[in-house]
This record gives sequence, C-alpha cells and structure tokens, in this order.
Amino acid sequence: MFRMKSFVAAPALALLLSGTAHAALTSDQVWQSWKDAGAMVGLEVTAATENSAGGVLSLNGVSIAPAGMAGITISDMTMTTEADGSVTVAPGADIAVAMSGMAEGSIKLAHEGLVVKVHEAEGGMAYDYTAGKLDVVYDTKYAGTSFDGSEAPMVSSAGTVGLTNVSGSYSDTTGSNRVFGLDIKADKMSYSTSSDDPSMEMKQTGTSETNGVDMSFDFTLPSTMSLFAIMTPADFATALNEGLGVSLTAKQGESTGTMTQENPYMPMSLTMKSGGGEGSVVFNKDKIEIKSTVASFEIESAPGMMPMPVKITSGPMEFAMLSPVMATTAADYAFLLKMNQFSVNEEAWAMVDPSGALKHDAADVAIDLSGKTTMDLVGMAAAEETGAMPPVPAPESLNITELSAKVLGAALTSTGAFTFDNSMGFPMPLGEATVDVTGANQLIQGLIATGLLAEEDAMGAQMMMGMFMVPSGDDALTSKIEVKEGMQILVNGQPLPM
Repeated sequence: MFRMKSFVAAPALALLLSGTAHAALTSDQVWQSWKDAGAMVGLEVTAATENSAGGVLSLNGVSIAPAGMAGITISDMTMTTEADGSVTVAPGADIAVAMSGMAEGSIKLAHEGLVVKVHEAEGGMAYDYTAGKLDVVYDTKYAGTSFDGSEAPMVSSAGTVGLTNVSGSYSDTTGSNRVFGLDIKADKMSYSTSSDDPSMEMKQTGTSETNGVDMSFDFTLPSTMSLFAIMTPADFATALNEGLGVSLTAKQGESTGTMTQENPYMPMSLTMKSGGGEGSVVFNKDKIEIKSTVASFEIESAPGMMPMPVKITSGPMEFAMLSPVMATTAADYAFLLKMNQFSVNEEAWAMVDPSGALKHDAADVAIDLSGKTTMDLVGMAAAEETGAMPPVPAPESLNITELSAKVLGAALTSTGAFTFDNSMGFPMPLGEATVDVTGANQLIQGLIATGLLAEEDAMGAQMMMGMFMVPSGDDALTSKIEVKEGMQILVNGQPLPM
C-alpha cells in the first residue's frame, strides 16, 4: 500500500527549526518560530514554564508532539540572545522520545555539551551544532512469536547508538522550492546492542565502531505544497513534478564490529572489518540513483556452527543503480556491481575440497549494464493501490559493457549491445553479444573429483557447451549470439538449435 505519511513525517520536526528571518534574532523570536512552525504541521510545541529575562529564555518541561499524543520531551532548555544577533540553544540532559504501538520501554537522547547556535541565513534560520557526544539509548520490550496459540514471552531489546565529537548544521533555504539541509560530521559512530527472544531460544549481541563519519542530506519541498498534503500517488506525482526531491551523500573511514548469537541450533560468533567507503542517493522526478563503494571487507566466524573458523575477505567493491522514476519517453538506466579478490580461507576450503582438486584463487565478478527505457514507478504504485493495470516498462536498448566472472580457475567474459522494438507489445531484441569461457573443463573435472558434481551431470553440461560454443584455444570456448529481424537467433552463425 502507498503510504506517504511515513515519507513526509520525518522532515516535519525539521520545520520547527525554520521561521521568519530577523536582522537580529532574539530567544523569544526563535521560541515563537518553533511554536508557529509546529502548528503548521500538526505539532504542539509547549513548555510547562517559560521565564524570559535579560535576553535569556528559560524553559522547563518542553514537549514537541502531535495534539493529544506523546512525542519528544526535554526536561529543560535555555535560549540566549547573543550580541552578534544569534541565539544559543542549550537543551537539558533529559531528552526522551515516547514509544507507540505494541512496544514498551524507553528511548532517550543523552548528550555531552550539546549546543546549538541559531543565526540568520538565506532568508530563514540556520542552525549550527556541536556536541562532545550524542547517544540514542533504548531499552524496549515487545511481544514475541507464539507457535501454539499461547501468550508468547516478551522480547527484550536494548542498546546505544552514539556519535563522538559531533558537529554539523541545519538550514532552511527558501526560493522557488524550499530546501532543508542537514550536515553531520563525527569522529566516531558506534553502537552496542543486545536482544533476548525466549520463544526462539535466541540471544544476540552486536557492537560496531566506524571512524570519520561525514553525511549530508537535502530535502526539497515544493513551495506550493505542505508535507501532509502528499497522501496519494497522484499527490506524490504532483509533488515530484513541482520539485520534490531527496539527496544524500555519506563517507566513512574504517569500521569494525562483532556479532554473537546464542541458539541451540545456530550458534554464531562473528568479527567484521571494512575499509573506508562512500555512497550517495538521489531521488527526484527524473531518476533514482544509488552509488556505493567499499575499499575492503573481512568477516571471520569462530568455530561454533562450523567446525573450524571461516574467514571471508574481499578487495574493493562497487555498486551503482540508476532508474527513471516517471519517464514516458526513454531515459537512462544502469546497473553496476564489481567485487574484487573475493576469497575464503584454506581451513574452510578443506571442508569441500580436502584434496585440492579445485583452484582456490580469489574470485572477481563484474556486471556493468546500461541502456534506455520508459519507467513510471509512481504509476506502478498507483496501480497497486487501485488495482488498475500498471504501466509496463518498455526498454529501448541494452549495453553489456562488461559481464565477467573469474572463479575456481575458470573465467567468463561477455560484451554486447541490443535494441528493442516495442511496437508489438513485447520488447523484441535486435543485436549481438559474445561470450568467452576459459578453464571450464578443468573446473568440471575438479568438481567431479570433490564429489560436488556427478559425472552424468558433467556430461550434460559439456554437451550444452558443445551445442552453443566453439573451441578457441586450450580449454577455451567462444560463442557469438546474434538476434536478427523476425526473432531469428544465430549462434556462431548457425540457427539456434531447437
């Protein structure tokens, strides 16, 4: 089901940090802008007591919540008018977030030295903040799973997610569209979690530390619309056409982590490491684009579920995806996945290949595809909501820039290009691709020697390769696949065997 409330609710609180600009801000003006902005989006911003004197506004029992409901509570807060026309906001130590639904417990924001500086910028207000530490601390319980109809025991979950030496800014830029920007930098991001599910006989713990976190988030809202006016796919389409968009960039340094699981059937103990990486997300009416790179990663499992340690390592990894969002004429799409030097330790190999019949070289995989297609993701969501016939994507081209795999001593590479005729209601391809394989027979013999492949199955695989490929060298095969008018398919110049 299409649910816009969840999409638009997240930035609602950010609206509190915006308001009318003033040549010199005062604490009373900042507090009033919070209350006014809250009223615009259905939030009540209140304080049990307010005391303003000498440019300092002292607030106690601050609440930010939907009308008649619990939300965020802050024990106390001061807003101080500074000589330079800015306002310093210092919240108290006790900041809590109310829970809703079937869960119970507590969620709190703990901080060391959190200070927010409010100043005029771009026709609105900008917020710069620093803190020695910011921690989200939770301790919750929720209903577990029952397998016999009886009341299931509660599942407990607790943990801390924290940032160290935090700095950043929030901005609200007005214009033809309204852009809300949030930047966060931290020396370290860490978490420590635990859970206990008696009905599943499972206890889990996890830890992680990541160095050098740097994130930037922009949310663009059409000036002609409010957040809660976007309720249906049609509203969403209108908002996208008028400028709705999201962009996110993130960078991080090295990361380490652990995970343990106590369970009679699947005990587990893992350690994880990864090199630095970066990623980005862009979403607007034209495209959704996701990019991610990781320098390296390592996962090691201690003996438990497995009789010996298992260690998996990889070199650089890259992922990218591009798709149109509301394209009635063909637009770019792409998919990229690269994994380099993927390997498993020899102790693990000994379980499946004790005689060393297979080559244990590190594996490489690459998929690089692109082309043009029509695509209406919002129309698909609307069709799912209404039960109507969804718009069907119509690809116009496919470019196989690289399709390759190198594993267990064998290698496959492929390139090609195709166009598509959609006039008959089904994409009819035209074009050609080449496929080259080396080391296939050696791999098959190794799999037979390990017992992973039966000889009769190997014979079938070799017969299939003989039908579609021709020798091109020592344990090397090649194939040229052509698709011509009338769905005529040629393999190495010969009609496809039927």
